[in-house]
Amino acid sequence: MTNFNSNNRQGSGLGAFICTLAIFLFPACTSHGLNGKPNVLFIMIDDLRGELGVYGSEHALSPNIDSLAAQGTRFTKAYVSVPVCGASRASLITGMRALPDRFINYYTSVGIDAPDATTIFETFKNNGYHTVGYGKIFHNTQDTASKSWTSGSAWIPGMDQVSERNIPHDYQLPENIAMKNSTGLGPATEIFDGPDDSYFDGQLAVKAMNTLTELSAGDAPFFLAVGFVKPHLPFNAPKKYWDLYSRDQFSLADWDTLPEGAPIQAYHEFGELRDYSDTPSRIAYDEKFTFDTSVKAFRQKNSKPVSDELARRLIHGYHASVSYVDAQVGLVLDQLETLGLAENTIVVLMGDHGYSLGEHGLWCKHSTFDVATKTPLIIKSPGMPKGNVVDGLVEFIDIFPTLTQLAGIETPEQAAGMSLVAALRDPDAPTREAVFPRYHSAEAIHTGRYTLTQWFDAGDNVAEQMLYDNEQDPDETINLAYLPNYTDVLHELSAKLATHRMSRE
Repeated sequence: MTNFNSNNRQGSGLGAFICTLAIFLFPACTSHGLNGKPNVLFIMIDDLRGELGVYGSEHALSPNIDSLAAQGTRFTKAYVSVPVCGASRASLITGMRALPDRFINYYTSVGIDAPDATTIFETFKNNGYHTVGYGKIFHNTQDTASKSWTSGSAWIPGMDQVSERNIPHDYQLPENIAMKNSTGLGPATEIFDGPDDSYFDGQLAVKAMNTLTELSAGDAPFFLAVGFVKPHLPFNAPKKYWDLYSRDQFSLADWDTLPEGAPIQAYHEFGELRDYSDTPSRIAYDEKFTFDTSVKAFRQKNSKPVSDELARRLIHGYHASVSYVDAQVGLVLDQLETLGLAENTIVVLMGDHGYSLGEHGLWCKHSTFDVATKTPLIIKSPGMPKGNVVDGLVEFIDIFPTLTQLAGIETPEQAAGMSLVAALRDPDAPTREAVFPRYHSAEAIHTGRYTLTQWFDAGDNVAEQMLYDNEQDPDETINLAYLPNYTDVLHELSAKLATHRMSRE
């Protein structure tokens, strides 16, 4: 792992002792699992946009994830089904598309929306794998736990194991803890001069490292799923990761105002950001803006909804959180190497959706803009080429059949995705012609060149739409849907989207 200084307590104490002891007690910790099947390390990172060095970030320091990409395949156009945690994860984990009545929002539960579905973890479990879930994998911690995990439950640091909540605010400064306890709101950022395992993700990394040691001594292949929370709000991270950056090195979003000609349906009040003590309150926001045509006019003519000072602090905090979680990923990957498991372990790393940092005047996710629906995807698999880059379109429902094919396991019929194994072998292999993110009444089609989003009313008629040329206008600043020069493009994409909506299951 690339570490940033020496005061990291990770890997010390009992955890390090267990790991070291295992190397001597189990010198053959090169377990190839049952019948030679590969192990799987499944790493999900909450709210991760392409803010990584290997994805071209101007500032982000992410040496461990960058190194993983150099050893595997990096997908540059990987899209989620829904740009919100619960629905996105449910779709990925089942391999099933989101629908108007399935996998809808933040609170989505597989056990409720698709009770008969077989999760990817259950599929591997039923094929002889020891399956383990730590951290935020499902949005609701214990969702399908009895079916998905060998132990019958998921593990969350410092929390009741039957709790439905899986994102602790995880403050460390006494004043922030007191504020959260007394008012229900804490600050959107925290700088704490302490070890990595003071926070949730550091504890999670230690747990994963020790569990890898235990799994290495077993006689069955394993599927270990590790769900890191950062860089989800609040942007709380140890001070050393904040110190990697200077506040003044960050500029504001290149396009931080509303796109020209975009409909009001494209915007939201980013209420998630407003649930903190030091951000503009949702009440204050509602007093200024009402979601009708006036909000668009107001925000075009007046100040930004978040101050420049706050915006820079949030962007700084996001980067610090990325570097923090990158360090935790590095610990887990290093342990895989130390135990001799890396050569026979499939590693997949992804975000659960993208994230806006002021682009279009928006924050958080909850939109069909590219920055919210696209997220990193890296897959490293035994026997596959290293350092490949796939620029073709893929969807997160494709991860399920990819992993089953790599493991030689039959894919359940419910899984609607296409395997990416051919793309792992050859980055020029065909992928998708289009991907189809959606959110509430919005349905989108992305072809690589163009993105069309349509909003449908109660009668299933198109109420509004926006079209962007992602080659000529990658920041999505000008809505082309109503310009006469793009009528043919609009009709073609509308027809393809309509066909998709009629055919999906």
